[in-house]
Amino acid sequence: MPAYLVRIIETRDLVGIFVADDEDDLELVVDECTDVPDCEYVELPAGGVMWESPAKPVPLDPGDPEDDTSQIEEFPWSGASLTEAWWFIAYGRAEVEWTPFEEDPPRPPRPEPRPRPPGSGRVLQFRKRRAT
Repeated sequence: MPAYLVRIIETRDLVGIFVADDEDDLELVVDECTDVPDCEYVELPAGGVMWESPAKPVPLDPGDPEDDTSQIEEFPWSGASLTEAWWFIAYGRAEVEWTPFEEDPPRPPRPEPRPRPPGSGRVLQFRKRRAT
């Protein structure tokens, strides 16, 4: 099952790393967190997320299942890093071709021009024409 790196087209903000059988399944997974037409993806080579520093034992502490207010243990992302092949893609060191989910993705609307604050206008001086 392939892994994909997904980002927002306009800002290049990272959406996530997802595993899916194909692009259709990838769309379903990405749709859980953002608008799919705004995104593009690249299929990742063999690699993964790893913990080079001390990590936490798995399974993580889920808290008290009977108490909805019970604190759950946070996922230890601070100690995680990417394997070399994925790192090169995430940091733009590998040449990859990003694929938009839609052929012609929608462009965000252009922002309205900001109104100019009222104030003194610019005075233009005109020369008087001489009568001939």
